[in-house]
Amino acid sequence: MSHHFFLPISEACLPPKQTVVPAPARIGMVGQYPPPEILWLDTAESTHNLLKTPEYATLPSFRMVAARCQTAGRGQRGNSWESEDLMNLTFSMAVEPTWLHPAMQFALSEATALAVVAYLQSEGIDATVKWPNDIYVGDRKICGILIDHSIDSEKIIRSVVSAGLNINQTTFHSDAPNPVSMKQLLNRNTSVDSAAVSLLLLLRQFIIMTSTPEGRSTLHRSFMLRLYRNDGLPHPYHDQLRDIDIEATIEEVLPDGTLLLRDQADGITRPYLFKQVVALLTKNFRK
Repeated sequence: MSHHFFLPISEACLPPKQTVVPAPARIGMVGQYPPPEILWLDTAESTHNLLKTPEYATLPSFRMVAARCQTAGRGQRGNSWESEDLMNLTFSMAVEPTWLHPAMQFALSEATALAVVAYLQSEGIDATVKWPNDIYVGDRKICGILIDHSIDSEKIIRSVVSAGLNINQTTFHSDAPNPVSMKQLLNRNTSVDSAAVSLLLLLRQFIIMTSTPEGRSTLHRSFMLRLYRNDGLPHPYHDQLRDIDIEATIEEVLPDGTLLLRDQADGITRPYLFKQVVALLTKNFRK
Protein backbone atom coordinates (compact mmCIF):
# COMPACT_ATOMS: atom_id res chain seq x y z
CA MET A 1 0.00 0.00 0.00
CA SER A 2 1.31 3.42 -0.90
CA HIS A 3 1.43 6.16 1.74
CA HIS A 4 1.71 9.91 1.94
CA PHE A 5 2.11 12.47 4.67
CA PHE A 6 -0.72 14.87 5.37
CA LEU A 7 -1.27 18.15 7.14
CA PRO A 8 -4.18 18.79 9.53
CA ILE A 9 -7.15 20.90 8.49
CA SER A 10 -6.41 23.83 10.76
CA GLU A 11 -9.00 26.06 9.12
CA ALA A 12 -11.79 24.00 10.67
CA CYS A 13 -10.41 24.09 14.18
CA LEU A 14 -10.88 26.74 16.81
CA PRO A 15 -9.71 29.94 15.10
CA PRO A 16 -10.48 32.37 17.97
CA LYS A 17 -8.34 30.67 20.60
CA GLN A 18 -6.25 27.62 19.88
CA THR A 19 -6.39 25.19 17.01
CA VAL A 20 -7.31 21.64 17.96
CA VAL A 21 -4.31 20.43 15.97
CA PRO A 22 -1.45 22.89 15.50
CA ALA A 23 -0.19 23.17 11.93
CA PRO A 24 1.91 22.79 9.95
CA ALA A 25 3.40 19.49 11.11
CA ARG A 26 4.01 16.09 9.57
CA ILE A 27 2.19 14.01 12.10
CA GLY A 28 0.47 11.14 10.34
CA MET A 29 1.14 8.63 7.59
CA VAL A 30 -1.99 7.76 5.68
CA GLY A 31 -2.86 4.83 3.47
CA GLN A 32 -4.73 5.49 0.24
CA TYR A 33 -8.26 5.21 1.57
CA PRO A 34 -11.36 5.43 -0.62
CA PRO A 35 -13.70 8.43 -0.36
CA PRO A 36 -15.70 8.54 2.89
CA GLU A 37 -18.87 6.47 2.79
CA ILE A 38 -21.95 6.56 5.01
CA LEU A 39 -24.52 3.79 5.26
CA TRP A 40 -27.81 5.34 6.41
CA LEU A 41 -30.35 3.15 8.20
CA ASP A 42 -33.96 4.21 8.66
CA THR A 43 -34.11 2.57 12.09
CA ALA A 44 -31.68 0.75 14.37
CA GLU A 45 -31.81 -0.24 18.01
CA SER A 46 -28.12 0.62 18.42
CA THR A 47 -25.59 1.19 15.65
CA HIS A 48 -22.87 0.33 18.17
CA ASN A 49 -24.32 -3.11 18.85
CA LEU A 50 -24.99 -3.58 15.14
CA LEU A 51 -21.33 -3.19 14.23
CA LYS A 52 -20.46 -5.96 16.67
CA THR A 53 -22.65 -8.51 14.84
CA PRO A 54 -21.25 -10.94 12.23
CA GLU A 55 -23.24 -9.23 9.46
CA TYR A 56 -21.35 -5.96 9.94
CA ALA A 57 -18.02 -7.38 11.10
CA THR A 58 -16.50 -7.12 7.62
CA LEU A 59 -17.34 -3.47 6.98
CA PRO A 60 -14.20 -1.61 5.91
CA SER A 61 -12.51 0.83 8.25
CA PHE A 62 -14.05 4.30 8.44
CA ARG A 63 -17.37 3.25 6.90
CA MET A 64 -19.90 5.19 8.98
CA VAL A 65 -23.21 3.53 9.83
CA ALA A 66 -25.78 6.15 10.88
CA ALA A 67 -29.40 5.76 11.97
CA ARG A 68 -32.20 8.19 11.23
CA CYS A 69 -34.03 6.72 14.23
CA GLN A 70 -32.21 4.92 17.03
CA THR A 71 -34.39 3.19 19.60
CA ALA A 72 -31.88 1.87 22.13
CA GLY A 73 -28.72 3.95 21.86
CA ARG A 74 -25.88 3.01 24.17
CA GLY A 75 -23.70 5.22 26.33
CA GLN A 76 -20.70 4.50 28.51
CA ARG A 77 -20.96 1.57 30.94
CA GLY A 78 -24.55 0.70 30.08
CA ASN A 79 -25.99 4.22 30.12
CA SER A 80 -28.62 5.06 27.51
CA TRP A 81 -28.56 7.86 24.94
CA GLU A 82 -31.74 9.79 24.12
CA SER A 83 -32.20 10.88 20.51
CA GLU A 84 -35.34 12.23 18.89
CA ASP A 85 -36.11 10.66 15.49
CA LEU A 86 -34.53 12.47 12.51
CA MET A 87 -33.16 15.26 14.71
CA ASN A 88 -29.66 14.12 15.63
CA LEU A 89 -26.62 12.28 14.34
CA THR A 90 -26.19 8.83 15.89
CA PHE A 91 -23.53 6.68 14.27
CA SER A 92 -20.87 4.03 14.62
CA MET A 93 -17.88 3.00 12.56
CA ALA A 94 -15.21 0.36 12.81
CA VAL A 95 -11.50 1.09 12.59
CA GLU A 96 -8.49 -1.20 12.71
CA PRO A 97 -5.79 0.73 14.58
CA THR A 98 -3.37 -2.19 14.64
CA TRP A 99 -0.53 0.30 15.09
CA LEU A 100 -1.72 0.98 18.66
CA HIS A 101 -0.60 -1.07 21.65
CA PRO A 102 -3.53 -1.69 24.04
CA ALA A 103 -1.83 0.53 26.64
CA MET A 104 -2.21 3.44 24.18
CA GLN A 105 -5.90 2.93 23.45
CA PHE A 106 -6.89 6.27 25.00
CA ALA A 107 -5.25 7.99 22.02
CA LEU A 108 -8.21 6.80 19.95
CA SER A 109 -10.59 8.40 22.45
CA GLU A 110 -8.64 11.66 22.29
CA ALA A 111 -8.73 11.67 18.49
CA THR A 112 -12.48 10.98 18.37
CA ALA A 113 -13.32 13.67 20.92
CA LEU A 114 -11.13 16.27 19.22
CA ALA A 115 -12.74 15.54 15.85
CA VAL A 116 -16.14 16.35 17.35
CA VAL A 117 -14.76 19.51 18.98
CA ALA A 118 -13.26 20.56 15.65
CA TYR A 119 -16.54 20.00 13.82
CA LEU A 120 -18.48 22.03 16.38
CA GLN A 121 -15.92 24.82 16.17
CA SER A 122 -16.34 24.91 12.39
CA GLU A 123 -20.04 25.56 13.07
CA GLY A 124 -19.30 28.36 15.54
CA ILE A 125 -19.57 26.40 18.81
CA ASP A 126 -16.72 26.43 21.32
CA ALA A 127 -16.70 23.01 22.99
CA THR A 128 -14.52 21.12 25.45
CA VAL A 129 -13.93 17.47 26.31
CA LYS A 130 -15.23 16.38 29.68
CA TRP A 131 -13.05 13.49 30.80
CA PRO A 132 -12.99 10.86 29.57
CA ASN A 133 -14.79 11.71 26.30
CA ASP A 134 -18.10 13.57 26.68
CA ILE A 135 -18.32 16.78 24.68
CA TYR A 136 -19.52 19.82 26.62
CA VAL A 137 -20.45 23.39 25.78
CA GLY A 138 -20.06 25.26 29.03
CA ASP A 139 -21.59 22.91 31.62
CA ARG A 140 -23.97 21.24 29.15
CA LYS A 141 -23.49 17.97 27.26
CA ILE A 142 -23.86 18.06 23.49
CA CYS A 143 -22.28 14.74 22.49
CA GLY A 144 -21.55 11.35 24.01
CA ILE A 145 -18.90 8.95 22.74
CA LEU A 146 -18.55 5.18 23.21
CA ILE A 147 -15.56 3.12 22.05
CA ASP A 148 -15.08 -0.65 22.39
CA HIS A 149 -11.87 -2.49 21.48
CA SER A 150 -10.99 -6.02 20.42
CA ILE A 151 -7.38 -6.54 21.46
CA ASP A 152 -4.63 -9.08 21.72
CA SER A 153 -1.48 -8.82 23.81
CA GLU A 154 0.34 -6.51 21.39
CA LYS A 155 -2.18 -4.52 19.37
CA ILE A 156 -5.73 -3.34 18.98
CA ILE A 157 -7.32 -5.49 16.30
CA ARG A 158 -10.60 -3.64 15.81
CA SER A 159 -12.40 -0.76 17.49
CA VAL A 160 -16.03 0.30 17.23
CA VAL A 161 -16.30 4.07 17.57
CA SER A 162 -19.78 5.49 18.23
CA ALA A 163 -21.22 8.88 19.04
CA GLY A 164 -24.50 10.67 19.48
CA LEU A 165 -24.43 14.38 18.61
CA ASN A 166 -27.40 16.56 19.53
CA ILE A 167 -28.14 18.62 16.42
CA ASN A 168 -31.75 19.79 16.00
CA GLN A 169 -33.46 18.38 19.10
CA THR A 170 -34.75 21.05 21.48
CA THR A 171 -36.74 19.05 24.06
CA PHE A 172 -35.14 16.31 26.15
CA HIS A 173 -37.23 13.93 28.24
CA SER A 174 -34.67 11.62 29.86
CA ASP A 175 -32.85 12.23 33.15
CA ALA A 176 -29.57 12.91 31.36
CA PRO A 177 -27.93 15.90 33.06
CA ASN A 178 -27.83 19.24 31.25
CA PRO A 179 -28.25 18.24 27.58
CA VAL A 180 -27.96 20.87 24.87
CA SER A 181 -28.15 20.82 21.07
CA MET A 182 -26.60 22.75 18.21
CA LYS A 183 -29.99 24.28 17.41
CA GLN A 184 -30.39 25.59 20.95
CA LEU A 185 -26.96 27.20 20.73
CA LEU A 186 -27.13 28.52 17.16
CA ASN A 187 -30.86 29.20 16.88
CA ARG A 188 -30.98 27.48 13.50
CA ASN A 189 -31.29 24.02 12.01
CA THR A 190 -28.22 22.13 10.83
CA SER A 191 -28.29 19.45 8.14
CA VAL A 192 -27.74 16.08 9.80
CA ASP A 193 -26.43 14.66 6.52
CA SER A 194 -23.88 17.45 6.09
CA ALA A 195 -22.81 17.08 9.71
CA ALA A 196 -22.19 13.36 9.13
CA VAL A 197 -19.97 13.99 6.11
CA SER A 198 -17.95 16.74 7.80
CA LEU A 199 -17.50 14.76 10.99
CA LEU A 200 -16.49 11.59 9.13
CA LEU A 201 -13.72 13.46 7.32
CA LEU A 202 -12.39 14.86 10.59
CA LEU A 203 -12.68 11.53 12.40
CA ARG A 204 -10.69 9.73 9.74
CA GLN A 205 -7.98 12.36 9.74
CA PHE A 206 -7.65 12.61 13.53
CA ILE A 207 -7.76 8.86 14.12
CA ILE A 208 -5.03 8.23 11.56
CA MET A 209 -2.89 10.72 13.49
CA THR A 210 -2.66 8.09 16.25
CA SER A 211 -0.47 6.02 13.91
CA THR A 212 2.71 7.97 14.73
CA PRO A 213 4.34 9.09 17.98
CA GLU A 214 4.33 12.68 16.70
CA GLY A 215 0.62 12.49 15.94
CA ARG A 216 -0.24 11.02 19.33
CA SER A 217 1.82 13.69 21.09
CA THR A 218 0.09 16.45 19.14
CA LEU A 219 -3.33 14.99 19.87
CA HIS A 220 -2.59 14.72 23.57
CA ARG A 221 -1.41 18.31 23.83
CA SER A 222 -4.53 19.44 22.02
CA PHE A 223 -6.71 17.22 24.21
CA MET A 224 -5.29 18.77 27.37
CA LEU A 225 -5.86 22.28 25.96
CA ARG A 226 -9.51 21.46 25.27
CA LEU A 227 -10.11 19.48 28.49
CA TYR A 228 -13.11 20.68 30.51
CA ARG A 229 -11.97 22.36 33.75
CA ASN A 230 -8.28 22.13 32.88
CA ASP A 231 -7.71 25.79 33.75
CA GLY A 232 -5.41 25.40 36.77
CA LEU A 233 -8.25 26.27 39.16
CA PRO A 234 -9.88 23.98 41.75
CA HIS A 235 -13.28 22.57 40.78
CA PRO A 236 -15.77 20.38 42.68
CA TYR A 237 -15.78 16.60 42.24
CA HIS A 238 -17.18 13.62 44.09
CA ASP A 239 -14.49 11.06 44.88
CA GLN A 240 -16.35 7.75 44.52
CA LEU A 241 -13.49 5.77 46.06
CA ARG A 242 -13.60 7.74 49.33
CA ASP A 243 -17.27 8.82 48.99
CA ILE A 244 -16.47 12.46 49.68
CA ASP A 245 -16.77 15.74 47.80
CA ILE A 246 -13.45 17.38 47.00
CA GLU A 247 -12.10 20.45 45.30
CA ALA A 248 -9.28 19.53 42.96
CA THR A 249 -7.23 20.69 40.00
CA ILE A 250 -6.49 18.58 36.94
CA GLU A 251 -2.83 17.61 36.79
CA GLU A 252 -2.69 15.28 33.77
CA VAL A 253 -4.40 12.52 31.82
CA LEU A 254 -2.12 9.48 31.40
CA PRO A 255 -1.80 7.49 28.14
CA ASP A 256 -4.16 4.82 29.48
CA GLY A 257 -6.81 7.46 30.25
CA THR A 258 -6.21 7.71 34.00
CA LEU A 259 -7.11 11.17 35.34
CA LEU A 260 -4.76 12.74 37.90
CA LEU A 261 -6.43 15.21 40.29
CA ARG A 262 -4.67 17.24 42.97
CA ASP A 263 -6.87 17.50 46.07
CA GLN A 264 -6.82 21.04 47.45
CA ALA A 265 -7.47 19.84 51.01
CA ASP A 266 -4.34 17.72 51.45
CA GLY A 267 -2.26 18.54 48.36
CA ILE A 268 -2.16 14.88 47.28
CA THR A 269 -2.43 13.98 43.59
CA ARG A 270 -4.59 10.87 43.14
CA PRO A 271 -5.30 8.72 40.06
CA TYR A 272 -8.87 8.00 38.96
CA LEU A 273 -10.29 5.60 36.42
CA PHE A 274 -13.62 6.13 34.71
CA LYS A 275 -16.53 6.49 37.15
CA GLN A 276 -14.19 6.66 40.15
CA VAL A 277 -14.68 10.43 40.21
CA VAL A 278 -17.60 12.60 39.08
CA ALA A 279 -17.47 16.29 38.18
CA LEU A 280 -20.02 18.28 40.19
CA LEU A 281 -21.70 21.55 39.45
CA THR A 282 -20.85 24.12 42.11
CA LYS A 283 -24.43 24.17 43.39
CA ASN A 284 -24.22 20.44 44.19
CA PHE A 285 -20.92 20.61 46.06
CA ARG A 286 -20.99 19.73 49.77
CA LYS A 287 -18.17 21.16 51.89
